[in-house]
Amino acid sequence: MATTTSLRSRRSAAQLHALASVEREIRVQDHNGRRKYLRDFTQAYRSYESVLDRQQLNSLVHSADILLVGDYHALPASQRFAAALLEERAQPGDRPVILGVETIFSRDQHILDEWWRREIGEAELRQRIRFDVDWGYDWQPFYELLLTAREHTEGIYGLDCMPREDLRKIGARDRHAVHKTRTSSALAAGTTPR
Repeated sequence: MATTTSLRSRRSAAQLHALASVEREIRVQDHNGRRKYLRDFTQAYRSYESVLDRQQLNSLVHSADILLVGDYHALPASQRFAAALLEERAQPGDRPVILGVETIFSRDQHILDEWWRREIGEAELRQRIRFDVDWGYDWQPFYELLLTAREHTEGIYGLDCMPREDLRKIGARDRHAVHKTRTSSALAAGTTPR
């Protein structure tokens, strides 16, 4: 008669076999998983060193020159977290704070600037940056992030460029975003005219 331990190990082995089979099937269907960019990203971020408490996070945020916040686009709490960080970080008398967003193409910066100067409203901004066509996630949490940035920061900058759907070009998009971030940071520091 089989013991509970042997049943558990057989079940685990069967589950592992089934999982391996599903993973193989996904790899056959998902060509993006083989892309060097994604392999490099997965390799670089396999784990984390520790979980930060609120005090540690605040200390790191206040000492950082540039803070990159990963945005899980489909999760409104992600945009709300970024807005809260902006609000906490942008204190009177402190260093200037700017927001760079992947959501908006850098070619559309003039549209974002018009909204910043209150020359156009929410509906026109949304339509002209083609948010629903080009992005397609929930507008309200993203717009709340923009409002927070307009109230508490020195500027907002679009960081993205085409092609958005081609993962073979994502490295070039990242380099473009880095260039825009460096340029925007210099603008906020007052070292380059806008």
